[in-house]
Amino acid sequence: MKIHRKGLVIAAVVLFFCGLCAVRFTFAGKYIMIPYWTKSTSPKGMYYGVPLGIPYWTKSTSPKGMHNSVKAVAETMSLLDGKLKEIVKEAADKELEIGIVENREGEFVFTFSIDDFIGRYNSIYQADRGNSYLAPSWEWRAYNYDRAIHSDYGCSYYNYSKDESILPFPTISVYTPTGSDNVHEITLNFDDHSYTEPLFKAYEDMCFYTLKTLLYDMEDEEIVTLYATLNDLAYEHLTSVNYTSESVPYAVYCQGNVALYPYFSIGESLRLCIIPAAQQYIEEMESRGAKIIIPKGTP
Repeated sequence: MKIHRKGLVIAAVVLFFCGLCAVRFTFAGKYIMIPYWTKSTSPKGMYYGVPLGIPYWTKSTSPKGMHNSVKAVAETMSLLDGKLKEIVKEAADKELEIGIVENREGEFVFTFSIDDFIGRYNSIYQADRGNSYLAPSWEWRAYNYDRAIHSDYGCSYYNYSKDESILPFPTISVYTPTGSDNVHEITLNFDDHSYTEPLFKAYEDMCFYTLKTLLYDMEDEEIVTLYATLNDLAYEHLTSVNYTSESVPYAVYCQGNVALYPYFSIGESLRLCIIPAAQQYIEEMESRGAKIIIPKGTP
């Protein structure tokens, strides 16, 4: 009988892998460590995440003496998925507490987290549209920066596009301080250089539901008028200064603890920016030339 060397190599590799798995399953005590592929090594780009410590039955404790590690893995993953959904639902069901706290000296944040915001946004959106819009924060693109627009400290920057297959699709960005989930700034971004009516309508929808999430005392018609007016101001006061800590908006609209301002720089996206209406922030922008708009009757 002729034996192919290639076949022997393959068989040896398979046996080695099986032996490795057996050792890991047998000697990990009450947990098993699951081997995984990374994005760069997995077949066809499949991503299986990090190794997980998963509880499992032994022969003495499993029903009818079955060693059911695979079933335990599936059940545990199901429990984890259910827990994540429960967290998101809890955030969606409660109205946002929109307070302001000083996180670090001179750095002000809202009292709600990025996940609180996402949950409440989706709750309102789903009531109107029948489905969620924003993905969980752990699915957003995330970067770390040395400083934020309104803070001298490091921050995490999250960005989300509903349709990444369309490069100029409107996005939403959230800044949080390093080591904190509290929202420091939200920007809604539209690439006007690739303007189409459907894309601008998607941007306006995002403006509407974001403001409805944060300014829940306002009527729908007032919200539409507000974001339309602010976006018009951005076009009317186009600037050559990129959006940085040195940027000065033309006008800042303050409603309770929420401050909004439009910003549109040549070569960048149109932005509707939302920050805590901390007195220090408002006074600083006013001293640099921004017009402060406070509705009548606002304390």
